[in-house]
Amino acid sequence: MLEDLSVLGIGDFKGSKEMEPALTTIRFPAEEIGGLAGREMCGLIAQSEGVKATGQLVRRKCQISLAERATCLPARDLRPSDP
Repeated sequence: MLEDLSVLGIGDFKGSKEMEPALTTIRFPAEEIGGLAGREMCGLIAQSEGVKATGQLVRRKCQISLAERATCLPARDLRPSDP
């Protein structure tokens, strides 16, 4: 049943809100993420002389948001009702 289906995109790219129906998307700060990654890489390069890479995962938090549009319906209670 299509009325039970929600579709979300990631990135809120140009055209998401002009689609028919308008696409609900998750927004993330791409510029901020790129800056964090660049600074992290520069730091690793600066200290890499004679240092072996550890392969350790680096985590950073960024603020994301939801651009709610026509392709995402509100959650419904799907539990059977009591007789």
